[in-house]
Parts: sequence; structure tokens; C-alpha cells
Amino acid sequence: MSQSSLYAHGKLLITGEYAVLKGAEALAVPLRKGQHFTFRKMRGSDLHWKCLRPDGKEWFKGVFSLLDFSAQEHTDAAVAAGITQILTGIARQNPDFLADWKGQAVECRLEFEPEWGLGSSATLVHALAEWGEADPWTLLEQTFGGSGYDLACAGADGPLLYQSTEEEIRITPYELEWPFRDQLLLVWSGRKENSRDSIRQHSEALAKWSAADTRAFTSLTDTIAGATDLDIFIGAMQEHNLRLSTLLNREPVPHFPDFPGLIKPLGAWGGDFFLAASAMGG
Repeated sequence: MSQSSLYAHGKLLITGEYAVLKGAEALAVPLRKGQHFTFRKMRGSDLHWKCLRPDGKEWFKGVFSLLDFSAQEHTDAAVAAGITQILTGIARQNPDFLADWKGQAVECRLEFEPEWGLGSSATLVHALAEWGEADPWTLLEQTFGGSGYDLACAGADGPLLYQSTEEEIRITPYELEWPFRDQLLLVWSGRKENSRDSIRQHSEALAKWSAADTRAFTSLTDTIAGATDLDIFIGAMQEHNLRLSTLLNREPVPHFPDFPGLIKPLGAWGGDFFLAASAMGG
């Protein structure tokens, strides 16, 4: 039985959370950790799906019909619905997708915990679009939505500047030359924030977003990406925090008030990861 495999990178958004949805330039980095996918033909006419944690333990299992991609069995209704949505979107783009009615065993193995919010959905869209010979950007729009920076990271080889406007999506590879890398630390908040829920929660604030706000966050991204001094980096990040908390009408980050440096949320406000920077780190 034939087998194929694919891989996609996880992601972190360093600057531009929420702002990237309004056309601001954002700095994002693909991670060394991502998700592996294997596709193996098998007897029968169903899709047998298995999702594994880094330690090999299952966190989702399901069986999907090749007729309409509905879940015949599953261990998580929300995950099953997302897979059905992606497979249906692929079939709309590519009528030949799985048209031979031959069963498939699909195995997805994360290199990070699914609770960490590092891109399990975007890596899934990226890999399944490639498997089904579909356009990943169209597929993302039809399924999970969002700015698409995470999809850009899934297939990237290094850091990138990402900007999505009504006219175009611009992805620019960018080499970070921060001499203070050893003074930066990632901290997991201990909880996963749902980006789509957070966007809906802040929809009223986002509707009031101005072109001047977008330009301001683009300028901050350029300053942060090109910073050669930790003080400049921390100052720009602190302004980023303040501007965003003001626009979203949220309190500034309350975590670790005694920390001698910067704490910046990455992604949805309040989690999942924070970036810590301190002159004491080196």
C-alpha cells in the first residue's frame, strides 16, 4: 500500500496581533516544531483519522465517510467538524479529490502539545491543501478564517514580515539579527486562548480601527524587527502593548508585575504564550 508524508511548521506572531487583521505589517516566525502527516491507502471506503501528541498518545480519533466526509465515529465533535469542513472545502476546489473511493489512513503527529496554540489548525490546512491539490489560502478563508500569517509560517523556512490587505497578501522573508536573543524567553501562560473567539470578543473595537492605527503598528513592527539594541526593542514592544490594550479597551498585561523587563502577550490577548525580555537575561 502506497504512503506519502508531509510536514508543516508551527508559528508565533511576535508583533501585529489583531492589527494584522486590519492590514498592518506583522512579524511572525515559523517554529522548529510543527506537525507531521502521513497518508496511507487501505482497504474499505472510509478515512481513518488519528491525531497524536508528541509522546505518541492519541488526542483525537475518527472515521469519516468518503461520500460526504461526515464523521461516522469521533472522540471530539469540534475537531471532527473542523476536519469535515476542510475536506469538503478541498473537494469543492478539486472534484478529483479521493474520487477513487479508496480508503485512507491519515495520521497527524504534533511536535508540540495541542493546548499550546502553536498552529495545529494552520498546519492542518496547509498539509491537507497540499495533499488534496487545493489552494491553501482559499481553503483557509472557507474554513477557519483569520489573517493567514499562521498559514504563511506553516510552509516558511524562516522569519517573515506578513501583510494582508484587500489588494494582496505580501510575505517577505526577513533575517532577524537581534544580538540580544539570549535575553529573550518564551513563557507559556498555562491556558489556550481561542483566536477566533477572541476576535469576535473584540469585534466592536476592531470596527473602530483607523488607518492611522494600522500605520502605527506597521512602524512598530519595522522598529522591532530591525532592533539592534535591547532597550530599543523593549521600548517599542512596550508601546505595542500600550497601544493594543488601549484600542481593545483591555488592562495592560498584569502577569509577573515584579519582572524586571518586558512581558508581551503573543497571539490572542491573555495567552497562549508570552515573550519575556530583560537585561538581566544575559
